[in-house]
Amino acid sequence: MTAQIPGRALIQSFGSGLTIQAILSASNFLVGWLLIRHTSDVEYGRYVLVISALLLLTVLQGSFVQAQMVVRMIRVDHHGRADLVGGLLREQRVGLRYASTAIVAIVVVLSLARLLDLSISLLIICATLAATATLMREYFRMVLFAYRRPQDVLLADVCYVAVLLGGVTLAVFTPAAATFAVLALAAAAATSTLLLSKAVWKTEPWNAYGGRGILRAFGPLGAWAVSGAAAHWALSQGYSFIVAGALSVQSVAAISATRLLLMPLNLISAGLSTQLFPLTADWVHRRGVPHALRRLAFVSVGLVAFALCYFALIWLSRDWIFNELLHKQYPQRDALLLLWCGAFVLMLVRDQLIKLLAARERFQMMASISAFSAVLSLAFGYGAMLRFGEVGAVAGIVIGELANISGILVLTFRELRRTVPAPV
Repeated sequence: MTAQIPGRALIQSFGSGLTIQAILSASNFLVGWLLIRHTSDVEYGRYVLVISALLLLTVLQGSFVQAQMVVRMIRVDHHGRADLVGGLLREQRVGLRYASTAIVAIVVVLSLARLLDLSISLLIICATLAATATLMREYFRMVLFAYRRPQDVLLADVCYVAVLLGGVTLAVFTPAAATFAVLALAAAAATSTLLLSKAVWKTEPWNAYGGRGILRAFGPLGAWAVSGAAAHWALSQGYSFIVAGALSVQSVAAISATRLLLMPLNLISAGLSTQLFPLTADWVHRRGVPHALRRLAFVSVGLVAFALCYFALIWLSRDWIFNELLHKQYPQRDALLLLWCGAFVLMLVRDQLIKLLAARERFQMMASISAFSAVLSLAFGYGAMLRFGEVGAVAGIVIGELANISGILVLTFRELRRTVPAPV
């Protein structure tokens, strides 16, 4: 875990990560395309709301577990890693079992009492199954990336995509497309989890009885990390639920359809993140903050250049995409695309720079900045959407991202000053 990675192996590692995200990006687009083209805006909007909720859960899990797990794995031997991985797995499984059982029981009671529509009840139950499978899948993915085994993740993700696309293709021909699409997602995540768990066991078997109370030990720093992650989700995804309440589910579909075209940028960033965070922690540990910051700045510049080229291609092709590919037209389409471009450029820079602060375990300060940015984003977006419609929600995201990245830059340069010796 602590060995220096040769340059060629590093390139292969990043290449695997990008390949994984390219596959997931393509599947994400195809799922969205199938639902947009072949179902109503209501069904697509419901699917988007479920996916947003699942994203919140995976973000919370990753923020609580990943950073502290990776930092600890760097510092311990294989016995310590076996205890750590096994303890985290056992405690998460127990928590998910109780939580999912309680949710399903509550939904069944509300449905029998006619307080919840049957179609919504089935959607929530399928979403609960999908959430349980997805969280287990994401945990094993985190572990394999920490072990720097992206090739194992790639195989499992290919199977995940195959099951998901097959299930969604069938789902669009049913009257409850969103429910069956979420059920397909649950099946895909469960299949992937099985393959990932076997790969982890083969790499380094875990100790199912080790790491007692490990989640509790993660609590002090994890609470701040979760707070920051929840605030970040509110900044980047929370608008969906506000739009659904203030405008309509159809408006959620319009915003999400234009956002879908730029999602490959976000997923490429996520692909780098799975590889880049363990490396950033190693860079900080071995070479110091200035070296890590230079590397992260280089990655950020490259991503922004790629993002602008990609957006130019989307912008020039937008009429063909909406007329021929999606078969949908939205009144504020061009304004939504421009605003999403600005938001994604800011997100790409933020996603890279924040890894330095996470490696330094500055979760409390990160959480404070994220919370302020989220409140500003949602407040501005809510007021703007009441006046300007759907574009107001995305404008709020841009404002929030500007505030967020400004705070991250201030904290980053503060960390730099702390580690650079003062001139004599």
